[in-house]
Amino acid sequence: MPKITKKTAAKKAPAPASPLADMPPRRLAILGAAFSVLMDQGYAGASTLEIATRAKVSKRELYAEFGSKRGILEALIASTSARMQVPLAPVDVADRAGLTDVLIRYGITALTELTQPAVLAINRLAVAEAGRSSDLGRILDHSGREPNRLALVALFAKAQAKGILGAGDPDQMSAQFFSLLLGDVPVRLLLGVIAPPDAKEIQRRATAATEAVLSLHGL
Repeated sequence: MPKITKKTAAKKAPAPASPLADMPPRRLAILGAAFSVLMDQGYAGASTLEIATRAKVSKRELYAEFGSKRGILEALIASTSARMQVPLAPVDVADRAGLTDVLIRYGITALTELTQPAVLAINRLAVAEAGRSSDLGRILDHSGREPNRLALVALFAKAQAKGILGAGDPDQMSAQFFSLLLGDVPVRLLLGVIAPPDAKEIQRRATAATEAVLSLHGL
């Protein structure tokens, strides 16, 4: 089976526009304020009044935009999830080279987003609060992890339908890709014992994960 070369890994299709590019300034301000309050007061202690005050909007505007405190946090976490999914949608994988390109670009985007200081801070907070309440953990899982898992599962299923990948469970393929991509990096980052990977290391991990999954399941 042919290996993924540096030339293949470096090949990139034009990146789709960020799903946040046209987000209204007021919505961005509320999300930014929500993150600030979350870091200062935790999920349980964060109040919609404080978020509205820092965003310089009324509570009525805040509720009209998001509906509730939970809605604000779901939107905040979903924004990172949406950025991670940019390389996957819309995408029409026609052959092995196309699948290779998409997986590498997705791996780079996902690992870059997941190792951002703000994302790590929210995950640390969710772990710290898990003993008292799992609300933030549930939001992270539902609005962050699950949409990305489903998007990658759909990509692998599409590749199977095109005859690019062999038989197997697309859900398992997705889990294997994430395991190979992330390894123990998230845990060690949460513990503060390593620095976030640089662009070169992220590229290497995304390429290696793609090569391994295609070796396991490619035709």
